[in-house]
Amino acid sequence: MRRRASRAWPGALAALRRAAAYLSGMPVDLRLMRYVIAVAEAGSFEAAAGRLHMTQPPLSRQIRDLERELGVALFHRRPTRLTEAGRVFVEEAREVLAGAEQAVERARNAAGAGRGAVRVGYTVTAAFDEMPKLFAAMRARHPGVRVEAREAWDAELTAAAMGGELDVLLGRHLDVPAAWPSAVLRSEEFMAVVGSGHRLAGRAEVSLRELRGETLRFFPRSYAPRYHDEVLAGVRGTGEEFEVWENPLPGLRNLAVSLSDGGFMVLPRSLCARLPGGIAFLPLLDRLPPIELRLSWAPDPSPAVTALIRTAHRLARRERWTAPPG
Repeated sequence: MRRRASRAWPGALAALRRAAAYLSGMPVDLRLMRYVIAVAEAGSFEAAAGRLHMTQPPLSRQIRDLERELGVALFHRRPTRLTEAGRVFVEEAREVLAGAEQAVERARNAAGAGRGAVRVGYTVTAAFDEMPKLFAAMRARHPGVRVEAREAWDAELTAAAMGGELDVLLGRHLDVPAAWPSAVLRSEEFMAVVGSGHRLAGRAEVSLRELRGETLRFFPRSYAPRYHDEVLAGVRGTGEEFEVWENPLPGLRNLAVSLSDGGFMVLPRSLCARLPGGIAFLPLLDRLPPIELRLSWAPDPSPAVTALIRTAHRLARRERWTAPPG
C-alpha cells in the first residue's frame, strides 16, 4: 500500500521528511502545532478558530506561513483535509506537545505543586466513560493529588457547587455558577435507544418520524432541569412531538426495564456502547444539535485543580473526543 501511495504522489516522501525534520531539528512553536492539530480535528479552519477563541483569517494566515517555511502543504483546501505531509506533522506534533506538557508537570510535581485534593462532581452521563478515564489519568500523571469524586444528578451537583462543596463539575447541559469558567471536552451526536424487542431494533438507522406515536422515556425534569429542557428542545426542533413519560425508575443502569414495554430514549453516542443488555441503539437520521460535555471549575483554582484541568484537556485530545464524527 505504501509503495502505491509513493507512485501516486511522487513528492510525498520528500514532503514527509521535511515535515518530520522541522519537528525534530528546527525551533518549534508549540502554539502553531496546536493550531494545526485543531484544524485537523475540527475539519475546517472556521470551526478550529472558534475552538481556539480566535478569528479565522489570522489562523489561516499563520498556517500558510508555516507551510511556506516547511516547503510543504499541510492541508488540502475545499474541503479541508490533511495531506500526507500534514498527517505526519500532526502525529509528530502530538508527541512533541505531550512531551512538553509532561516536562511542565514533572517540574511542578518536583516543586510540590502535584499535591492536594480536588472535589469533582460528575453527572450520570459522565459516569460510564469520561470520569473513569479522567480519574485513571490523574492517578497516572498526578499520584499526589487526591480526587474526591461525587456522582449525582444535575440539580444536586449544581446546589453543591453553589454551596462551595465542589471545585470542579463534569457534565452535559449542567447548570454551573455564573462565575465558573468552563471548557468543552467532548461534542457528539444523539442516538435513539429502544428495547431489544422493539419493532425497529434491528434497523441500521432510524428517523424520529418512524417513532411517531411512541412515548419518549425520560428521567423526571427535577433531577436535571436544563438537560431535560435542552434535549426536548432539540427533538422538537426536528418538527416531531412526542408524549414524554417520566420514568419512576430513573438511571441508565435500569434502561432494560424502562424500555421493556416500548417507547424510546435519546442518548449521547458514547453512552450507548456501555449500556446494559436488553437494549438496542440506532443512529438518528435527524439532525439534532450536538451535545457537549463540559468541564467547569471554581474561580482561582488551586494547583491541584489546575492539574486536573490540564489532564482533562490532554485526555480529550488523546481520545479525540472533539474530533468531528465520521
